[in-house]
Amino acid sequence: MERHGSKRWVSAWVGTVVLGLWAGACAPRVDDSGCSEDDPCTTRGQVCDLEANACVAALVDTSTAESPAPTSFTDKVIAFHRGEVCLPHEVKSGEQMPLLMRPCLHPCVVASSYEFKHSFECRGSHCTAEAFMWIVGSSAPTGCPAEAFAAFDPALCQYSTMTELKVATETSNGPISGDMLLELPFLTNEDAATLAADPNDEETVAALVQQYPQQHNRIPDDRAISILPGNPAPPASCAAGACPCYPIGF
Repeated sequence: MERHGSKRWVSAWVGTVVLGLWAGACAPRVDDSGCSEDDPCTTRGQVCDLEANACVAALVDTSTAESPAPTSFTDKVIAFHRGEVCLPHEVKSGEQMPLLMRPCLHPCVVASSYEFKHSFECRGSHCTAEAFMWIVGSSAPTGCPAEAFAAFDPALCQYSTMTELKVATETSNGPISGDMLLELPFLTNEDAATLAADPNDEETVAALVQQYPQQHNRIPDDRAISILPGNPAPPASCAAGACPCYPIGF
């Protein structure tokens, strides 16, 4: 296995942009693996039932990043809870793949900056990738409703904040020939604040992601990206409709 993270190889990026000119709970399911306080569960999205010494699905609500939202706030770290991403699903091996992310923000949120991070790892011809984006913002003078960070009406989504990054399709062994499953993992606002405090701490990032089960609606089009020598070279950018776009978190 080869891991590409911000502290190990060169295929992870952490970026910050200041905006100046830019304006369901899971039911418990018992796992047959034993666990204890000293031997925690290792499966993603599971916790240890200490009475039964068994791993069960964690009870988490991924419909909200924070509930209720505070009425007013300043310079708050806000997770990419819902939004859209644009990317090609067929990429020529060795080329830089563009990835454009647009978070859905409630109209009451005034964004001042955003940050992003991505990394990937490969096992043979199969790779998994994670992309994160978080926003720093304040409430508008009129304040925010309780559902500002939850599943409010999608018609209210503001997509004025966006970032585009490049994902490598090669490792130290050369160009990838296989596939890459990209996920924008669910995080709460509290998790995003922890990530923002030290985005290069890979152990903390992994622990944040490990809390929650993988969700199909956080994988673009719920399918892997094909990375093969015979695929077409990707566009330099996904802006202006150059790539298909997919909803995330809805």
